[in-house]
Amino acid sequence: MKVGKHTAFMVDFISDFADGKMSRFNFELDYSGYALEHFPKMERENARLARKFANTVEAKYEYTENHDISDDDFRILMNNALCDFLETGKPDLL
Repeated sequence: MKVGKHTAFMVDFISDFADGKMSRFNFELDYSGYALEHFPKMERENARLARKFANTVEAKYEYTENHDISDDDFRILMNNALCDFLETGKPDLL
């Protein structure tokens, strides 16, 4: 799947977190700001792909805000959401 630079930025950011390259604290500090900054540009790059992002990654992120989820489970959930968005392989099981 070909993605624009703003979509790629968000995918890379989430992937870095899923790969353990940043803490949950740092991820959560930056995620909302990055989503506000990049999502409108993602919509202009590819509206269908932006909706898919909203229905996978953003939906899972919003779910975790309303539930008490451990850091490890949060990382797995975000990785699974990213896998769903990218339609890659089998995600980790929770």
